[in-house]
Amino acid sequence: MRAGNRFIVRVLVVAIASLAFTGAAQAASNSRLLAKFQPVTKFDSAESFRPTTVESFIADSQLEVFNGSSWVIVDPSPSSSTLPTSAAPWRLNQRSCVPYAVIGGLSCYIAAWSAHDAPQVVYGRVARLATRIVVQYWYFYYDNLYSYTETPSDVIWQSHEGDWEVVNVVLRSSDDAPLYVGYSQHCGGHRRTWSKVHRWHGTHPIVYVASGSHANYLSRGDPVIDLNCLPADVKRFLDAHGIVPVDYADGSASSGSASLGAETTSIVAINGGPNWVSFPGFWGELEYLKGPPPVGLLPPIGTSPTGPAYNHPVWIDPLGTIATWSPG
Repeated sequence: MRAGNRFIVRVLVVAIASLAFTGAAQAASNSRLLAKFQPVTKFDSAESFRPTTVESFIADSQLEVFNGSSWVIVDPSPSSSTLPTSAAPWRLNQRSCVPYAVIGGLSCYIAAWSAHDAPQVVYGRVARLATRIVVQYWYFYYDNLYSYTETPSDVIWQSHEGDWEVVNVVLRSSDDAPLYVGYSQHCGGHRRTWSKVHRWHGTHPIVYVASGSHANYLSRGDPVIDLNCLPADVKRFLDAHGIVPVDYADGSASSGSASLGAETTSIVAINGGPNWVSFPGFWGELEYLKGPPPVGLLPPIGTSPTGPAYNHPVWIDPLGTIATWSPG
């Protein structure tokens, strides 16, 4: 080998080693930030679910594609590593439960989720921007059953399979100092300056999770729900019946870091992403609303949510999106 070639090889080896070191260092830094600011989630006493692994939900689903007129099964037993990443109209549909059954099929979904005995997890992502770092905690719930009554009942409810929620902690890039948080709620969210956030051990923001809807709140209580994301006919229905929907978040059960001494929620980092993060489909079938007699079950009012990286503004533009959320 010529001397010049040996020199080029040495330069390439050093460059590759440097890139590997940089990548490892950043991964270590991401892990440190995710652990340092992991939220403490406080669940309502009526909550049936806890944040779980996507694998448990996928294992009970069939993969379907919309052919222009109906949904057709293309894979009866998909896995997290085989989900498609192209932008076709895909969805995961639970095989044994439906969201339009009594109380939104709640008992069926509870049984299916419980059968896995899956650990509680939160999916962590660190977005490094020019002057800010956004530490995101994505929570996936097996089912979403929002009952308009505090104890879930079959009087009036909304239901869809799968549910994604996110808690954001925004840091200053120069020194990792926390500046503010942004909590997702229904079709938007709330933000609050770090100094005013309820925290555990100084760096862990406390999140009050509403029963069924899994909306994230800055304090416990029964806050009125923002109706802007509901279809116009649903809002007219609520107005006509004098219904003012509220969330229920009494904060009776806590989970988070193992050091909390309560329920433990482990962090699974998704920077660089496993395959399922790029899945562009719906995590579940359609969304339904049932009203009190004589209204009964209404036609579908929407779909189940898409995953974190697909059409979620807070993933694509976290700072810009959180800026549109209500200050609290």
